[in-house]
Amino acid sequence: MLACRWVRLSLRLRAKRRRAAGKQAIGHASDNVVMDFLVLLLGGAVLGLAGVFVHLADTSANIGPFASAFWRMAIATPLLLAWVAWQRRSQRQPATIVPLSEAAAEPPGALQLQHRPARNAPPALLQHWPTRWLTLFTATMFALDLLLFHVAAIWTTVGNATLESNFAPVVIALAFWAITRVAPSSVYVTGLVAALAGASLMIGPNFHDPRALLGDACGLTSALFYAAYQVGVQQARQRLATAPLMAAVTLLAALVLWPFAWFEGRLWPTAAIGWVWLVGLALLVQIGGQVVIAYAVRRLNPALSSVGLLVQPAMAVVYAWVLLGQALAGWQIAGAALVLVGIYLARRGM
Repeated sequence: MLACRWVRLSLRLRAKRRRAAGKQAIGHASDNVVMDFLVLLLGGAVLGLAGVFVHLADTSANIGPFASAFWRMAIATPLLLAWVAWQRRSQRQPATIVPLSEAAAEPPGALQLQHRPARNAPPALLQHWPTRWLTLFTATMFALDLLLFHVAAIWTTVGNATLESNFAPVVIALAFWAITRVAPSSVYVTGLVAALAGASLMIGPNFHDPRALLGDACGLTSALFYAAYQVGVQQARQRLATAPLMAAVTLLAALVLWPFAWFEGRLWPTAAIGWVWLVGLALLVQIGGQVVIAYAVRRLNPALSSVGLLVQPAMAVVYAWVLLGQALAGWQIAGAALVLVGIYLARRGM
């Protein structure tokens, strides 16, 4: 009898311990989601500074938009290459004991330079391209996106340029609709209508200013290349790890941007403060913002990511108002809100 009671008591204690461990694991998972979402918000807030830095580099140091795009890539490239080299050296060191939680968060070999097998079946678009051509395509699309976005950030308001360049999810869904002939969801169509209506309200006051109107056109066109860049990155991430992919794309984009910056004739800052804005573009925006967002998005579900990524255009409007005095009029504020809602719905409906 005593033995039976002892067995039952032991089983109850084990069951309680399992329940407690399960609750603790759920609590840790919830904490991780909250932290990753906060990291995503931070990355979006940092990326929102891009247009402000471009505008300040132009007005305070006479750095052209093509030149600031080139320096953004050129300054970031050696740092990203150093990151890749450091990872290669660390992978050659003797194996050490890694806690289970860390091993689950970053699987072994996740940052190796060799090709990686696809984790999911990718879309057919660009799937059969050789890796080198896919990487070059991605870098070229990113370079063209930067050229147009940097021009837009100077010719129109920073808020307009950033909101317009974030039309990429709308463009991607339209492209896949045209290619696959699969009708988009009603959520996406609602988002598209809202985004277009909001863009019309934001651009409306610029119809009397040809330069600002052309800047808005550049901002909207940059979304086409940004969408192509996102598709290229999605495909390349099936084969390459984050660090080497970012380093290769940044280096190749700098090479593509170099002739534009050279022929523009405004390559070198005329004041020392210009280097502050260029270094900010490279470190805070290109490396800090992009890396932080890549880290967080990989761990969050698409719904949370869609909300978090809206921080970039929203914060860009705030930064432009506070730092540059580019306040939006009443209808433009309503248009900005519609654009944000439209982008969110378009992401959800993709």
